[in-house]
Amino acid sequence: MRVVTQTLVLTRLGLLGILQRKWSSLVLLGSVACVVGVLLSMLSVTEGMLRAYRLGEDPQLAIVLGPDNATEWGHGIPASDIGTILDAPGIARSPDGHPLADPEVLLSVPPAGAYLIGGPVLRGIGAAGLAMHPRLKIVEGRQFHSGQHELTIGVAAARVFHLSVGDRIPLPGGTWPIVGSFTDGGSTLEGLFLADAATVLAAGRTTGYGSVLVKLESADAFNTFSHWVTTNPALKESAEPLTGYLQRTTHQFSAFFTALAYAVGSIMTLGAVFGTVKLMYAAVSVRTRELATLRAIGYEPLPVALSVLLETITLALTGALIGSAVAWLLFDGKLTTQARNVYVLSVSGHLIALGVIWALVLSVLGGVPPAIRAARRSVRDVLA
Repeated sequence: MRVVTQTLVLTRLGLLGILQRKWSSLVLLGSVACVVGVLLSMLSVTEGMLRAYRLGEDPQLAIVLGPDNATEWGHGIPASDIGTILDAPGIARSPDGHPLADPEVLLSVPPAGAYLIGGPVLRGIGAAGLAMHPRLKIVEGRQFHSGQHELTIGVAAARVFHLSVGDRIPLPGGTWPIVGSFTDGGSTLEGLFLADAATVLAAGRTTGYGSVLVKLESADAFNTFSHWVTTNPALKESAEPLTGYLQRTTHQFSAFFTALAYAVGSIMTLGAVFGTVKLMYAAVSVRTRELATLRAIGYEPLPVALSVLLETITLALTGALIGSAVAWLLFDGKLTTQARNVYVLSVSGHLIALGVIWALVLSVLGGVPPAIRAARRSVRDVLA
């Protein structure tokens, strides 16, 4: 109990003395704020990417990819294979008896204006594809018509590429008008153009699709469906759950950004730790007479050390909150384009918690050596 009381008294004295050491304290606050702010701002890319893909997950959806193709890009699924794929068992059916499966194609749209980074992507889908996106909602204009050179655009793509309903986009077959804009609950679909798949293929004079999106009767039906597709001698395609596909393709990009963020954060943290040690050594030196006197009147070494460590932690956590707030204000909700997709950056609650933990570790590493030195102060140091 005595140790706790002494620690609280000494911590209070140390915190009250911060104003006398305001410049060194501000430097410590600023260094931790910079470390946490940079770390969270970089991780917001990964967080936004993963969030968008999670919103598009559905355990009943599966995707069929062309032979030797790990992604939807390309034209590896011939139109002649589509009917065979739709005969597979396990596919859910609409009320009118038609299988809920949609052959789709992706197309890079050439830049037609001053885009931020790269250009938009067009996804060609059919009526069944629209039915498998129940959250898709037209917010302006109308949906494209099958057989027509028309586009709808996701709200995220419209914002980042500065496009609106009525604009025209150069595509194979001429310039296609944007006839509507849509939302899809924040999924990656909001960063794309949508158009009729058959019309896109006809305009591009190609016959192959990039993927077939399939809605299964249940998640348990995937094994039956996949086995039928992969063992059918008439097919060379493969199938995987859409959730697994999204995780696989997302992690290819998110892992890079995550590693880069932690590498930069670690380098900055190393510098901040050395700075913290130096600043807290200076703070202890300024308080040499005070700490020695307290030791002389009965204060034990452990409370002295803990008070210095708690002071360091308090300053670091304050800096972490400042850095988190700046990252949230500057980046949360902002748009970025990565890997030909548009994402909304996210500084989420668990990222802020990560920043606080990061600052806590930093403060402990930087505060322990000065705390040990403070605990060793004695009256002899004052008289020397």
